[in-house]
Amino acid sequence: MQVSVEAPSKLERRLTVVVPAEKLNEVFDKRISRLAKNAKIDGFRPGKAPLKVIQQRYGDTARQEALSEVIQSSLNDALNQEKLSPVSVPRVEPRMIMPDQPLEYVATFEIMPIIENFHFELKTLEKEIAAITDQDIQRVLDHLRAQHTTWKKIDRAAQEKDQVMIDFLGSIDGVPFAGGQAHDYAIILGSKTMLPGFEEGLLGMKAGEEKTIQIIFPENYFSAAVAGKTADFTLKMLTVKEPELPEMNEVFIKKLGIKSGELSDLQAEIRKNLERELEKVIQSKLKNQVFDKLLEQNTLEIPTALIEREASRIHDEIHPHHEHEHSHTDAEMAQFNEMAKRNVALGLLVAEVIKIHKISADKERIQVYLSKLSSAYENPAEVMDWYAKNKRAYAEIEMQILEEQVVDLLLKDVQITEKMLSYEDLIKA
Repeated sequence: MQVSVEAPSKLERRLTVVVPAEKLNEVFDKRISRLAKNAKIDGFRPGKAPLKVIQQRYGDTARQEALSEVIQSSLNDALNQEKLSPVSVPRVEPRMIMPDQPLEYVATFEIMPIIENFHFELKTLEKEIAAITDQDIQRVLDHLRAQHTTWKKIDRAAQEKDQVMIDFLGSIDGVPFAGGQAHDYAIILGSKTMLPGFEEGLLGMKAGEEKTIQIIFPENYFSAAVAGKTADFTLKMLTVKEPELPEMNEVFIKKLGIKSGELSDLQAEIRKNLERELEKVIQSKLKNQVFDKLLEQNTLEIPTALIEREASRIHDEIHPHHEHEHSHTDAEMAQFNEMAKRNVALGLLVAEVIKIHKISADKERIQVYLSKLSSAYENPAEVMDWYAKNKRAYAEIEMQILEEQVVDLLLKDVQITEKMLSYEDLIKA
Protein backbone atom coordinates (compact mmCIF):
# COMPACT_ATOMS: atom_id res chain seq x y z
CA MET A 1 0.00 0.00 0.00
CA GLN A 2 1.33 3.43 -0.96
CA VAL A 3 0.42 6.52 1.12
CA SER A 4 1.17 10.18 0.52
CA VAL A 5 0.06 13.22 2.54
CA GLU A 6 -0.57 16.79 1.43
CA ALA A 7 -1.40 19.79 3.66
CA PRO A 8 -3.48 22.32 1.67
CA SER A 9 -3.84 24.38 4.88
CA LYS A 10 -2.82 24.27 8.55
CA LEU A 11 -5.73 22.02 9.47
CA GLU A 12 -6.65 20.24 6.24
CA ARG A 13 -4.95 17.04 5.20
CA ARG A 14 -5.29 15.20 1.88
CA LEU A 15 -4.32 11.54 2.04
CA THR A 16 -3.74 9.66 -1.22
CA VAL A 17 -3.84 5.89 -0.81
CA VAL A 18 -3.00 3.29 -3.46
CA VAL A 19 -4.03 -0.31 -2.69
CA PRO A 20 -2.71 -3.20 -4.86
CA ALA A 21 -5.28 -4.78 -7.14
CA GLU A 22 -4.57 -8.15 -5.52
CA LYS A 23 -5.97 -6.91 -2.20
CA LEU A 24 -9.28 -5.82 -3.70
CA ASN A 25 -9.56 -9.05 -5.68
CA GLU A 26 -8.80 -11.08 -2.57
CA VAL A 27 -11.60 -9.43 -0.58
CA PHE A 28 -13.96 -9.74 -3.54
CA ASP A 29 -13.22 -13.45 -3.93
CA LYS A 30 -13.86 -14.07 -0.22
CA ARG A 31 -17.25 -12.38 -0.42
CA ILE A 32 -18.22 -14.34 -3.53
CA SER A 33 -17.12 -17.58 -1.83
CA ARG A 34 -19.26 -16.82 1.22
CA LEU A 35 -22.25 -16.06 -1.01
CA ALA A 36 -21.73 -19.25 -2.99
CA LYS A 37 -22.02 -21.40 0.16
CA ASN A 38 -25.51 -20.14 1.00
CA ALA A 39 -26.98 -18.76 -2.23
CA LYS A 40 -30.37 -20.14 -3.28
CA ILE A 41 -30.67 -19.99 -7.06
CA ASP A 42 -33.42 -21.67 -9.07
CA GLY A 43 -32.24 -24.88 -10.68
CA PHE A 44 -29.45 -25.50 -8.16
CA ARG A 45 -29.31 -26.94 -4.70
CA PRO A 46 -28.36 -24.40 -1.96
CA GLY A 47 -24.63 -23.76 -2.15
CA LYS A 48 -24.14 -25.78 -5.35
CA ALA A 49 -24.51 -23.07 -7.98
CA PRO A 50 -21.40 -22.56 -10.20
CA LEU A 51 -19.13 -19.66 -9.20
CA LYS A 52 -19.74 -18.04 -12.59
CA VAL A 53 -23.49 -17.92 -11.91
CA ILE A 54 -22.89 -16.44 -8.44
CA GLN A 55 -20.68 -13.75 -9.96
CA GLN A 56 -23.29 -12.90 -12.58
CA ARG A 57 -26.02 -12.64 -9.93
CA TYR A 58 -24.12 -10.97 -7.05
CA GLY A 59 -20.92 -9.66 -8.61
CA ASP A 60 -21.79 -5.93 -8.62
CA THR A 61 -23.00 -5.98 -5.02
CA ALA A 62 -20.00 -8.02 -3.83
CA ARG A 63 -17.58 -5.67 -5.63
CA GLN A 64 -19.15 -2.58 -4.01
CA GLU A 65 -18.99 -4.22 -0.59
CA ALA A 66 -15.39 -5.29 -1.16
CA LEU A 67 -14.50 -1.77 -2.29
CA SER A 68 -16.06 -0.27 0.85
CA GLU A 69 -14.28 -2.79 3.10
CA VAL A 70 -10.87 -2.23 1.49
CA ILE A 71 -11.20 1.56 1.63
CA GLN A 72 -12.19 1.45 5.32
CA SER A 73 -9.41 -0.91 6.39
CA SER A 74 -6.68 0.69 4.27
CA LEU A 75 -7.70 4.19 5.42
CA ASN A 76 -7.42 3.14 9.06
CA ASP A 77 -3.98 1.64 8.34
CA ALA A 78 -2.86 4.78 6.49
CA LEU A 79 -4.02 7.09 9.31
CA ASN A 80 -2.17 4.98 11.88
CA GLN A 81 0.93 4.88 9.70
CA GLU A 82 0.99 8.67 9.30
CA LYS A 83 -0.10 9.28 12.93
CA LEU A 84 -3.09 11.38 11.85
CA SER A 85 -6.33 11.80 13.84
CA PRO A 86 -9.23 13.29 11.85
CA VAL A 87 -11.69 15.43 13.82
CA SER A 88 -14.51 14.35 11.49
CA VAL A 89 -15.30 11.51 9.10
CA PRO A 90 -12.90 11.80 6.13
CA ARG A 91 -14.40 12.63 2.75
CA VAL A 92 -13.30 9.80 0.43
CA GLU A 93 -13.12 10.22 -3.35
CA PRO A 94 -12.07 7.11 -5.30
CA ARG A 95 -10.17 7.69 -8.49
CA MET A 96 -11.19 5.75 -11.60
CA ILE A 97 -11.59 2.07 -10.73
CA MET A 98 -10.49 -0.38 -13.44
CA PRO A 99 -10.52 -4.20 -13.32
CA ASP A 100 -7.23 -5.67 -12.13
CA GLN A 101 -5.78 -2.20 -11.55
CA PRO A 102 -4.66 -0.75 -8.18
CA LEU A 103 -7.37 1.00 -6.16
CA GLU A 104 -6.52 4.67 -5.66
CA TYR A 105 -8.52 7.14 -3.58
CA VAL A 106 -8.12 10.49 -1.83
CA ALA A 107 -9.33 11.08 1.74
CA THR A 108 -9.72 14.71 2.87
CA PHE A 109 -10.22 15.74 6.49
CA GLU A 110 -9.34 18.21 9.21
CA ILE A 111 -7.01 17.58 12.14
CA MET A 112 -6.69 19.15 15.57
CA PRO A 113 -4.70 22.39 15.60
CA ILE A 114 -1.18 22.21 16.99
CA ILE A 115 -0.84 24.76 19.78
CA GLU A 116 2.49 26.49 19.29
CA ASN A 117 4.15 28.99 21.64
CA PHE A 118 1.40 28.65 24.26
CA HIS A 119 1.66 31.42 26.84
CA PHE A 120 -0.32 33.26 29.49
CA GLU A 121 0.72 36.50 31.09
CA LEU A 122 -1.35 38.48 33.56
CA LYS A 123 -0.02 40.78 36.27
CA THR A 124 -3.15 42.20 37.88
CA LEU A 125 -6.84 41.34 37.92
CA GLU A 126 -9.88 43.05 39.43
CA LYS A 127 -12.26 40.63 41.14
CA GLU A 128 -15.82 41.81 41.71
CA ILE A 129 -17.30 40.75 45.04
CA ALA A 130 -20.41 41.47 47.11
CA ALA A 131 -21.90 40.77 50.51
CA ILE A 132 -25.46 39.68 51.23
CA THR A 133 -27.34 42.39 53.15
CA ASP A 134 -30.66 42.48 55.00
CA GLN A 135 -32.02 44.50 52.08
CA ASP A 136 -31.19 41.66 49.67
CA ILE A 137 -33.04 39.21 51.88
CA GLN A 138 -36.01 41.56 52.19
CA ARG A 139 -36.11 41.89 48.40
CA VAL A 140 -36.48 38.12 48.11
CA LEU A 141 -39.20 38.10 50.79
CA ASP A 142 -41.10 40.78 48.87
CA HIS A 143 -40.75 38.77 45.68
CA LEU A 144 -42.06 35.62 47.40
CA ARG A 145 -45.11 37.53 48.63
CA ALA A 146 -45.68 38.98 45.15
CA GLN A 147 -45.59 35.49 43.65
CA HIS A 148 -48.51 34.49 45.89
CA THR A 149 -50.65 37.55 45.19
CA THR A 150 -54.44 37.11 45.28
CA TRP A 151 -56.90 39.54 43.71
CA LYS A 152 -59.85 41.19 45.49
CA LYS A 153 -62.73 42.60 43.44
CA ILE A 154 -63.37 46.27 44.31
CA ASP A 155 -65.73 49.09 43.37
CA ARG A 156 -63.43 51.97 42.62
CA ALA A 157 -61.54 53.50 39.70
CA ALA A 158 -58.65 51.43 38.35
CA GLN A 159 -55.13 52.45 39.37
CA GLU A 160 -51.56 51.23 38.95
CA LYS A 161 -50.97 47.61 40.01
CA ASP A 162 -54.67 46.71 39.77
CA GLN A 163 -55.78 43.75 37.70
CA VAL A 164 -58.56 44.68 35.30
CA MET A 165 -60.76 42.55 33.06
CA ILE A 166 -61.83 44.24 29.83
CA ASP A 167 -63.41 43.83 26.41
CA PHE A 168 -61.83 45.81 23.59
CA LEU A 169 -62.33 46.36 19.88
CA GLY A 170 -59.77 48.05 17.66
CA SER A 171 -60.49 49.67 14.29
CA ILE A 172 -58.62 51.72 11.71
CA ASP A 173 -60.68 54.22 9.73
CA GLY A 174 -63.78 52.59 11.18
CA VAL A 175 -62.81 49.07 10.01
CA PRO A 176 -61.95 46.39 12.63
CA PHE A 177 -58.61 44.69 12.00
CA ALA A 178 -57.32 41.18 12.68
CA GLY A 179 -56.09 40.69 16.24
CA GLY A 180 -57.68 43.91 17.46
CA GLN A 181 -60.49 42.36 19.48
CA ALA A 182 -60.70 40.43 22.78
CA HIS A 183 -63.23 39.51 25.47
CA ASP A 184 -62.57 38.97 29.20
CA TYR A 185 -58.98 40.07 28.74
CA ALA A 186 -56.95 40.41 31.99
CA ILE A 187 -54.27 43.09 32.36
CA ILE A 188 -52.19 44.21 35.35
CA LEU A 189 -51.92 47.96 35.02
CA GLY A 190 -48.32 49.12 34.92
CA SER A 191 -47.04 45.79 33.59
CA LYS A 192 -46.37 47.39 30.19
CA THR A 193 -47.56 44.31 28.33
CA MET A 194 -49.74 46.35 25.97
CA LEU A 195 -48.94 49.04 23.40
CA PRO A 196 -47.85 52.40 24.84
CA GLY A 197 -50.92 54.38 25.89
CA PHE A 198 -53.25 51.36 26.17
CA GLU A 199 -52.85 50.67 29.89
CA GLU A 200 -52.75 54.40 30.63
CA GLY A 201 -56.14 54.70 28.93
CA LEU A 202 -57.64 52.26 31.43
CA LEU A 203 -56.53 54.22 34.50
CA GLY A 204 -59.44 55.90 36.28
CA MET A 205 -62.11 53.71 34.69
CA LYS A 206 -64.63 51.86 36.90
CA ALA A 207 -66.44 48.58 36.21
CA GLY A 208 -69.21 49.07 33.65
CA GLU A 209 -67.65 52.15 32.05
CA GLU A 210 -66.74 52.44 28.35
CA LYS A 211 -64.45 54.79 26.47
CA THR A 212 -62.55 55.07 23.19
CA ILE A 213 -58.81 55.80 23.00
CA GLN A 214 -56.40 56.32 20.14
CA ILE A 215 -53.24 54.21 19.87
CA ILE A 216 -50.44 54.66 17.32
CA PHE A 217 -48.80 51.40 16.31
CA PRO A 218 -44.97 51.52 16.15
CA GLU A 219 -43.41 51.70 12.68
CA ASN A 220 -41.58 48.41 13.38
CA TYR A 221 -44.68 46.56 14.63
CA PHE A 222 -44.61 42.88 13.66
CA SER A 223 -47.86 43.16 11.66
CA ALA A 224 -47.22 45.22 8.53
CA ALA A 225 -50.99 45.71 8.10
CA VAL A 226 -51.18 48.03 11.11
CA ALA A 227 -47.54 49.21 11.56
CA GLY A 228 -47.32 52.99 11.86
CA LYS A 229 -51.12 53.44 11.74
CA THR A 230 -53.47 55.09 14.25
CA ALA A 231 -56.20 52.86 15.66
CA ASP A 232 -59.30 53.59 17.73
CA PHE A 233 -59.84 51.17 20.60
CA THR A 234 -63.24 50.92 22.27
CA LEU A 235 -62.69 49.75 25.84
CA LYS A 236 -65.22 48.32 28.26
CA MET A 237 -64.18 47.82 31.89
CA LEU A 238 -65.67 44.60 33.28
CA THR A 239 -64.00 44.29 36.69
CA VAL A 240 -61.33 45.96 38.78
CA LYS A 241 -59.35 43.97 41.34
CA GLU A 242 -56.66 45.12 43.74
CA PRO A 243 -53.72 42.97 44.82
CA GLU A 244 -53.67 41.37 48.21
CA LEU A 245 -50.28 40.12 49.39
CA PRO A 246 -50.12 37.28 51.91
CA GLU A 247 -49.02 38.11 55.43
CA MET A 248 -45.57 36.89 56.36
CA ASN A 249 -46.98 34.64 59.06
CA GLU A 250 -46.40 31.06 60.19
CA VAL A 251 -48.92 29.61 57.70
CA PHE A 252 -47.33 31.35 54.72
CA ILE A 253 -43.77 30.54 55.83
CA LYS A 254 -44.64 26.86 56.16
CA LYS A 255 -46.20 27.03 52.69
CA LEU A 256 -42.76 28.12 51.45
CA GLY A 257 -41.22 24.90 52.77
CA ILE A 258 -39.92 26.09 56.17
CA LYS A 259 -41.23 23.48 58.60
CA SER A 260 -40.76 25.60 61.72
CA GLY A 261 -42.80 28.48 60.32
CA GLU A 262 -40.25 30.90 61.80
CA LEU A 263 -39.32 34.02 59.84
CA SER A 264 -35.72 33.80 61.08
CA ASP A 265 -35.40 30.30 59.59
CA LEU A 266 -36.78 31.51 56.26
CA GLN A 267 -34.35 34.42 56.26
CA ALA A 268 -31.48 32.06 57.06
CA GLU A 269 -32.48 29.79 54.16
CA ILE A 270 -32.70 32.77 51.80
CA ARG A 271 -29.27 34.00 52.92
CA LYS A 272 -27.76 30.56 52.33
CA ASN A 273 -29.25 30.38 48.82
CA LEU A 274 -28.11 33.91 47.96
CA GLU A 275 -24.59 33.19 49.21
CA ARG A 276 -24.48 30.00 47.14
CA GLU A 277 -25.61 31.93 44.05
CA LEU A 278 -23.19 34.77 44.80
CA GLU A 279 -20.24 32.38 45.06
CA LYS A 280 -21.14 30.83 41.69
CA VAL A 281 -21.42 34.23 40.00
CA ILE A 282 -18.15 35.54 41.46
CA GLN A 283 -16.25 32.44 40.36
CA SER A 284 -17.90 32.45 36.94
CA LYS A 285 -16.98 36.10 36.31
CA LEU A 286 -13.41 35.48 37.48
CA LYS A 287 -13.10 32.42 35.24
CA ASN A 288 -14.44 34.34 32.25
CA GLN A 289 -11.87 37.10 32.79
CA VAL A 290 -9.03 34.57 32.86
CA PHE A 291 -10.36 32.65 29.86
CA ASP A 292 -10.85 35.85 27.85
CA LYS A 293 -7.18 36.68 28.45
CA LEU A 294 -6.20 33.11 27.55
CA LEU A 295 -8.02 33.40 24.22
CA GLU A 296 -6.60 36.85 23.58
CA GLN A 297 -3.01 35.65 24.00
CA ASN A 298 -3.33 32.35 22.11
CA THR A 299 -4.96 32.63 18.70
CA LEU A 300 -6.07 29.31 17.26
CA GLU A 301 -7.34 28.20 13.89
CA ILE A 302 -10.35 25.98 14.69
CA PRO A 303 -11.50 23.02 12.55
CA THR A 304 -14.82 23.78 10.87
CA ALA A 305 -16.14 20.35 11.83
CA LEU A 306 -15.65 21.07 15.55
CA ILE A 307 -17.34 24.47 15.27
CA GLU A 308 -20.34 22.95 13.50
CA ARG A 309 -20.59 20.14 16.05
CA GLU A 310 -20.47 22.56 18.99
CA ALA A 311 -22.95 24.96 17.34
CA SER A 312 -25.31 22.05 16.88
CA ARG A 313 -24.92 21.07 20.54
CA ILE A 314 -25.65 24.65 21.70
CA HIS A 315 -28.70 24.81 19.43
CA ASP A 316 -30.13 21.57 20.82
CA GLU A 317 -29.43 22.67 24.37
CA ILE A 318 -31.37 25.91 23.83
CA HIS A 319 -34.10 24.22 21.74
CA PRO A 320 -34.29 20.68 23.17
CA HIS A 321 -37.58 19.91 21.42
CA HIS A 322 -36.75 21.46 18.05
CA GLU A 323 -38.44 19.30 15.42
CA HIS A 324 -35.43 19.60 13.08
CA GLU A 325 -32.73 19.11 15.71
CA HIS A 326 -30.77 16.78 13.43
CA SER A 327 -31.07 18.86 10.25
CA HIS A 328 -30.25 22.41 11.26
CA THR A 329 -30.33 25.12 8.62
CA ASP A 330 -27.31 27.33 7.92
CA ALA A 331 -29.26 30.34 9.22
CA GLU A 332 -29.99 28.59 12.52
CA MET A 333 -26.39 27.57 12.99
CA ALA A 334 -24.85 30.92 12.02
CA GLN A 335 -26.11 32.57 15.20
CA PHE A 336 -24.25 30.03 17.34
CA ASN A 337 -20.98 29.89 15.39
CA GLU A 338 -19.10 32.56 17.36
CA MET A 339 -20.09 31.04 20.70
CA ALA A 340 -19.17 27.60 19.38
CA LYS A 341 -15.79 28.84 18.13
CA ARG A 342 -15.03 30.34 21.56
CA ASN A 343 -16.08 27.17 23.37
CA VAL A 344 -13.94 24.93 21.16
CA ALA A 345 -10.90 27.20 21.39
CA LEU A 346 -11.23 27.38 25.17
CA GLY A 347 -11.57 23.61 25.40
CA LEU A 348 -8.35 23.15 23.43
CA LEU A 349 -6.44 25.74 25.47
CA VAL A 350 -7.65 24.39 28.81
CA ALA A 351 -6.65 20.90 27.66
CA GLU A 352 -3.21 22.28 26.80
CA VAL A 353 -2.79 23.74 30.30
CA ILE A 354 -3.89 20.43 31.80
CA LYS A 355 -1.36 18.57 29.62
CA ILE A 356 1.54 20.95 30.29
CA HIS A 357 1.07 20.94 34.06
CA LYS A 358 -0.20 17.34 34.32
CA ILE A 359 -3.33 18.39 36.21
CA SER A 360 -5.83 15.79 37.33
CA ALA A 361 -9.22 16.44 38.90
CA ASP A 362 -8.99 16.84 42.69
CA LYS A 363 -11.34 14.12 44.04
CA GLU A 364 -11.72 15.85 47.40
CA ARG A 365 -12.63 19.10 45.70
CA ILE A 366 -15.24 17.29 43.61
CA GLN A 367 -16.81 15.84 46.76
CA VAL A 368 -16.92 19.27 48.43
CA TYR A 369 -18.57 20.73 45.35
CA LEU A 370 -21.13 17.90 45.19
CA SER A 371 -21.88 18.30 48.90
CA LYS A 372 -22.64 21.99 48.42
CA LEU A 373 -24.73 21.24 45.35
CA SER A 374 -26.66 18.47 47.11
CA SER A 375 -27.36 20.58 50.21
CA ALA A 376 -29.84 22.64 48.20
CA TYR A 377 -32.09 19.58 47.82
CA GLU A 378 -34.45 17.94 50.30
CA ASN A 379 -32.52 14.66 50.28
CA PRO A 380 -28.80 15.42 49.75
CA ALA A 381 -27.78 11.76 50.05
CA GLU A 382 -29.98 10.80 47.09
CA VAL A 383 -28.40 13.54 44.97
CA MET A 384 -24.88 12.41 45.90
CA ASP A 385 -25.79 8.82 45.06
CA TRP A 386 -27.26 9.88 41.69
CA TYR A 387 -24.03 11.64 40.69
CA ALA A 388 -22.00 8.63 41.82
CA LYS A 389 -24.01 6.38 39.48
CA ASN A 390 -24.43 8.81 36.55
CA LYS A 391 -21.07 8.77 34.76
CA ARG A 392 -21.92 11.53 32.31
CA ALA A 393 -23.16 13.94 34.99
CA TYR A 394 -20.16 13.16 37.19
CA ALA A 395 -17.80 13.76 34.25
CA GLU A 396 -19.35 17.21 33.74
CA ILE A 397 -18.68 18.08 37.39
CA GLU A 398 -15.17 16.68 37.06
CA MET A 399 -14.52 18.92 34.04
CA GLN A 400 -15.89 21.92 35.93
CA ILE A 401 -13.48 21.27 38.80
CA LEU A 402 -10.61 20.82 36.33
CA GLU A 403 -11.41 24.22 34.84
CA GLU A 404 -11.38 25.75 38.33
CA GLN A 405 -7.98 24.16 38.97
CA VAL A 406 -6.71 25.59 35.67
CA VAL A 407 -7.94 29.05 36.70
CA ASP A 408 -6.27 28.71 40.11
CA LEU A 409 -2.99 27.75 38.45
CA LEU A 410 -3.10 30.62 35.95
CA LEU A 411 -3.88 33.09 38.77
CA LYS A 412 -1.09 31.76 41.04
CA ASP A 413 1.21 34.75 40.51
CA VAL A 414 -1.43 37.35 39.61
CA GLN A 415 -2.06 40.28 41.95
CA ILE A 416 -5.82 40.35 42.57
CA THR A 417 -7.64 43.46 43.78
CA GLU A 418 -11.25 43.32 44.94
CA LYS A 419 -14.07 45.64 43.91
CA MET A 420 -17.10 45.66 46.18
CA LEU A 421 -20.50 45.85 44.47
CA SER A 422 -24.03 45.38 45.75
CA TYR A 423 -25.40 41.87 45.30
CA GLU A 424 -28.02 43.16 42.88
CA ASP A 425 -25.51 45.02 40.71
CA LEU A 426 -23.09 42.08 40.61
CA ILE A 427 -25.82 39.63 39.62
CA LYS A 428 -27.19 41.94 36.93
CA ALA A 429 -23.73 42.56 35.51
